[in-house]
Amino acid sequence: MVDNGSRWSSFCEQHEAKLTLLAAAAAMGVRCATTIFPYSGEGKPPMFGDFEAQRHWMEVTTALPALQWYEHSADNNLLYWGLDYPPLTAYHSWIFGKLGHSFVPECFQLLSSRGHESQQCRLFMRSSVLASDLLVYLPGALCAVWGFASPKEAASVRLLAVVLLWLLPPLVIIDHGHFQFNGVCFGLCLAAAGCVARGRTLLASVLFTSGLLFKQIALYYAPAFFVGILAHCVARSPQGWLRALGRVAVTGVVVLATVLAAFWPWAVLFGSPVASVGQVLHRMFPFGRGLYEDKVANFWCSISVVVKLHRLLPAHRVPLACAVATLLALAPACGCCLRPSELKALSDRSPVGGGAFAFAAALFVSSMSFFLFAFQVHEKSVLFPCVASCLLPLALGPERRPSWAAAALCHFLLACLFSMYPLMVKDGLEVPYGVGCTLCALLCEASSAPGVLRLFYRLSFVFGVVLHLVHAFLPPPGRYPDAWTLLITGSCCAYFLSCLVAVTAAQLRGVFDGSGVVATAAASDPRHKQE
Repeated sequence: MVDNGSRWSSFCEQHEAKLTLLAAAAAMGVRCATTIFPYSGEGKPPMFGDFEAQRHWMEVTTALPALQWYEHSADNNLLYWGLDYPPLTAYHSWIFGKLGHSFVPECFQLLSSRGHESQQCRLFMRSSVLASDLLVYLPGALCAVWGFASPKEAASVRLLAVVLLWLLPPLVIIDHGHFQFNGVCFGLCLAAAGCVARGRTLLASVLFTSGLLFKQIALYYAPAFFVGILAHCVARSPQGWLRALGRVAVTGVVVLATVLAAFWPWAVLFGSPVASVGQVLHRMFPFGRGLYEDKVANFWCSISVVVKLHRLLPAHRVPLACAVATLLALAPACGCCLRPSELKALSDRSPVGGGAFAFAAALFVSSMSFFLFAFQVHEKSVLFPCVASCLLPLALGPERRPSWAAAALCHFLLACLFSMYPLMVKDGLEVPYGVGCTLCALLCEASSAPGVLRLFYRLSFVFGVVLHLVHAFLPPPGRYPDAWTLLITGSCCAYFLSCLVAVTAAQLRGVFDGSGVVATAAASDPRHKQE
């Protein structure tokens, strides 16, 4: 993300809008190309996979009244991909289910459509993810770049940041290969992050709460958003804490109103709101599933070879232990958002002040801490720190961004992809996975990096190739059938832990303290608007 060509920079400055549209077309083209590969559970009865789960939710939400969406019944067997996401996901499924009934009605008939995999159904389902990305994710990523970019940032860097978010290999492969709608959640969260960076906290609260109400795993970002918005509330109230509390209270009301709007059918329209809302929450947070699912590159799974947390503690204590470990890991970096230097930068009303720099680091540390230490982690949850990492170089600004930032970012994205390799093999997505890994590795090689860092990256490439070959061709030991998978996830876990420590240490040392960096441009930036 370092601009070395004045001609290219000048060209981007003159044609930024056109180049952005071209990048959007390329992003959609890459997504379309990814859809030709298999999806999760393709041709694998009786449960199939995530494709069937999303199709089934469209079937259920269009055939049954809202009160029955989360309830077990003869028409809605919760053991068969029961809806376990928040209401906005249900509404999203309802909208596309209604559209689906107009184009492919046989794909969404209650009960009789289970396992439906016709070509027309596949085309509609794939198109629904493409449309969701076009309407939500692409604008959300653009908003994040607009929010975090310094007024001094070159147009070429802004454009590269947009392209990176739009073509993010792990996200594209999971949503358009494996099949999910993560782009909706990330689009809302990225738009919210951009609003926090610009001080538009009320709009940010609505957007992030909406992302959380689409996918509860957006909780990975919640601590960062809490301290980021709180920092703005405190910094804008130099008269005292009373006014700051008033701003916090208004923000709380906005959040509660957003939640109430989403839960309206269960909280207001039905006779037993406590029981109805409780059932939705129970479906959203099924603690009975266990500590983690499959083999994940997080801390608890990696140490399970020698230490099994669920055997050391009673079952009801395990979620609490995970929560404590997660909070301890994220607290130092998130707390830095409330340091006096950060608050002073925000109180100066800079277009992108110290709070925005610290907020970007807090987003990464919070999401990485949840992935490593939280209860019930999926391998796909690494997408949250993956997306957050893309904001770090941009948030630092041209004055503080190191020359090796692009190389470090591409290497991290490669590690995120590598951590999901067992899932890629399971879904038959080796080709797009290989293309994504190659692209990240080439970008890493093409980017500037010090000699020691370059050596580390190249050694890691060799190590990764060896692990791929071992996983593909060498049978695991008979007593340890998951040995090669654990070797991949365990090595990724060690790398992610080092990234968590590195960014936290940088945050504590003030590397992400942006106070004074752009304060001089505050008055001249027309994009900055006070709430």
